[in-house]
Amino acid sequence: MRAAFHLRLARRVAANRVRRRLGRPAIPFKLLWNTTHYCNSRCLTCNVWGIYPGEGSQKDEIHGSEAARAIASLGEHLLWLTLTGGEPTLKLNVVETVNAVYDACPHLNFITVNTNAIVPGRTLAVMDAIAAHCRRAEVLAVLSLDGVGTVHDEVRGVPGNFEAVMEARRGLVALRRQRPNLGFCIQSTASRHNVDRFDELLALVRANGDEHLVTLAQEAELYRNRGAGHDVTAERSVLPGLLRLARLYRPRRVRDLVQWAHLRLLQRYVETREAPVPCSAGSSTLTLSPRGDVLGCLFLDNRMGNVRDFGHDLLRLLESPSARRVQEACRSCHQCWTNCESFTSMLSSPVRTVVRAALARPLASGPDAREVPPRVLSER
Repeated sequence: MRAAFHLRLARRVAANRVRRRLGRPAIPFKLLWNTTHYCNSRCLTCNVWGIYPGEGSQKDEIHGSEAARAIASLGEHLLWLTLTGGEPTLKLNVVETVNAVYDACPHLNFITVNTNAIVPGRTLAVMDAIAAHCRRAEVLAVLSLDGVGTVHDEVRGVPGNFEAVMEARRGLVALRRQRPNLGFCIQSTASRHNVDRFDELLALVRANGDEHLVTLAQEAELYRNRGAGHDVTAERSVLPGLLRLARLYRPRRVRDLVQWAHLRLLQRYVETREAPVPCSAGSSTLTLSPRGDVLGCLFLDNRMGNVRDFGHDLLRLLESPSARRVQEACRSCHQCWTNCESFTSMLSSPVRTVVRAALARPLASGPDAREVPPRVLSER
C-alpha cells in the first residue's frame, strides 16, 4: 500500500476515536461489497452457491447503480473497497459500479477483488478494465487457491479450477506490464479438507514469489454454513496443522507483516477464544449485501438497515440507532479471528498488535494438541 494510504488511514483511525469520545458514530474507511450470491464454485466449506441453483439469477439484488450510489456516499472517507461474493466478476455491471465509486471518492487508494478465477478470461477482463480506469488506486486481484492440483479442485468442487487459477495468474503477470497499478495475490482458506497439505501450497506460492494471504474456514452468515462444523479454530483434529502453518509463514515484503501478525495472534485466539485486539467491524468496515442490507460485520447477521430505506446514503444510515447499536456490539465481539475483519482491527490498534504479535508464544503442535484446553476446542 502506498504511503498516502497509510497517512490517510492514520487520520481516519484518529478521527474515529475522537468521534466516539464525542458520542458520534465512527465512519468506516473500508467497504466490503458482497456483490452477488451467484457463484460458479461448489466449495466444501460454503453453501452460497446453493442460493441460486443452476444458472442463477440476480433479479432480487440491488442494481450496480444503486450499489455505486450507496458506496459513493462515503465520499472522502472511503480508502479501501473490497469486492467479494459469490463470484464478484459475475456481478452484472461490476466494472461500471467500481469505476463510478472511484470517480466519487477522491481518497479511494486500494481496490481488491476476490475471485475464484474459474473463468480466467472474465477475471482478466474485469481486472484490466478496473485498473485502466482507477489509475491512482492500487488494484489487486485476490486469487483463491486452497491446494495444489486436485486438492484445490476437490475443495472448490470444480474440476480444472487449479489450472484456471494458474492461467489467470499468468495473465495478470502479463497485464502488469501495461497496468502498473494492477497486482495480484494468492488467498488460501485453511480448513479440515486441506490443512494437512498446506506445506506444498506454501512451497508453491513461495517458489512463485507471490504475495500470500491465509484465511480460516468459518461458520458465518456470509457462507450459509452455520452448524456445519467448519470453524477450523475449534476442531481438535486440524489444530496441529493450523498451528504449524502459523509457524511456517514467513513475510517476504512489508505488507506481509500484517498477515504475519494475524497468524501469530491466531495462536492467542485459539488459546483464549478472545480477539487479540478490539474488533473494529462496523466502525472501520461496513458490509453491503447483495440485496442492499448494510451489516457491521461480514460474518454476523447484525443488520444496521437497508440502503433503500436511507436514500442510499450510508452516512445518514450510520446516524441511526440501529447502526450505533451494531458498532457498540462489534467492539466487544470475540466471534472470530479472520482477516476480513482482523486486518482493519490490527491497523486500528497498531501498538497493541505489534506488542502482542511480538510476544505471542507457540502453542502445542503434537498430534493431540494436549496443551490446548479442551473447553476452547469445543466452543463455537
